[in-house]
Amino acid sequence: MDAPQIKSSLLVLTIAGCFASTADATVIYTAPGTSVINTTVSDNVEVNNSAAVLNIESGGVVQGTTATFALGAVHTRAGALNVRGNGQIVAGAGQTAAISMRGLPSVVTLRDQSSVTGNIVMEFNTSGWRTEATATNRLYVQDRAVVNGDVIYANFMRIQDDARIEGSIRNADNGSISLDMRGGTVTRQVVMGGLNDYVFNLSGGAILDGVRGAAGYMDMTMSGGYIGNGFRTGDFVTGTITGGKIEGGISTWHGSSSGSSDLVVSGGRFDADAGDYLVSMTGLRYFPSSLSTSSLDILGGQWGYQQAGLGFFFDQWVDFSVTGWDLTFVDGLLSGYLLDGNWFSNYFNFGADWHGTFTINNVTAPGVPEPGPLGLLAIGFAGTMFARRRASKIQTA
Repeated sequence: MDAPQIKSSLLVLTIAGCFASTADATVIYTAPGTSVINTTVSDNVEVNNSAAVLNIESGGVVQGTTATFALGAVHTRAGALNVRGNGQIVAGAGQTAAISMRGLPSVVTLRDQSSVTGNIVMEFNTSGWRTEATATNRLYVQDRAVVNGDVIYANFMRIQDDARIEGSIRNADNGSISLDMRGGTVTRQVVMGGLNDYVFNLSGGAILDGVRGAAGYMDMTMSGGYIGNGFRTGDFVTGTITGGKIEGGISTWHGSSSGSSDLVVSGGRFDADAGDYLVSMTGLRYFPSSLSTSSLDILGGQWGYQQAGLGFFFDQWVDFSVTGWDLTFVDGLLSGYLLDGNWFSNYFNFGADWHGTFTINNVTAPGVPEPGPLGLLAIGFAGTMFARRRASKIQTA
């Protein structure tokens, strides 16, 4: 930044407090261009121009006031906020947020060793939220930045590197969230619920206290990362899992005819809590004529590699299929090799109202010559008879 720009920034800081504001802040950036805070500002700050950029840099601290009406120590009504170096934002006593993103377009980036003490809040949905390229509001937490509070958020958010959220992430009541987690740590839960839509991409990092949710629609992709304390949700989940680790089991349920949970798993590691299920899926239907049926398709992964718990449980309208070789189902125990070569041996339990299908797809083991036409016919016939026996049992239950 050249000298005139620096002087302009300092001038804004000096005189902005002289003007009344309808935005609950006394330091207001309404002009286009870049401004810098590198000293302590004991006041509420607002950025209110889509072409304005505010950088809080090393040595810079925004200490919010104690006024309960103030939206946040920093409010991005429109524009960009970058907190970098060892810059800090601290919510004042009684403030609901350290950073309020109740505006659009609004882009906030926390990087380096910066810190935020208090919540980050964006409580409503705007267009284009599903992807980074189209989202009007975006939040980035990266490098070794720390948020000492909760993130109550709608729109696009990314966590990466060694960043930390010392709290939970939950979507706002009136908004949807697209969460792209490539690294970092969330010390509490990620909660998605409230009749909204969600995109959840997990390729790295850790969520220590689990994923929760209810009554929403989630598109999930998990290729890495760690979820502790289970993935348990009443959302309708459409997802693929190819890697990563989930401890504490997977549990999905819903009580509506308007959707289903459909999971395809080809990799990853999964553990249960002792005395609990490794996987529990329940797909209720308010209307028996509804065609919505949940499903779980297993192609690979390590299931119960340390603790298998009670195994698998299905109730109501849930279909299950498994693909591998040498797979057998005897006295409730399904054993054999999955497509990725992992050994699978887990017990299956079925609720009294289970109406799904149970399909075993045995293929030729690697290195073993493929069977001839008669052998293929026998395998297909055995699978068909197994499915028919299960269906017959359901119909007479």
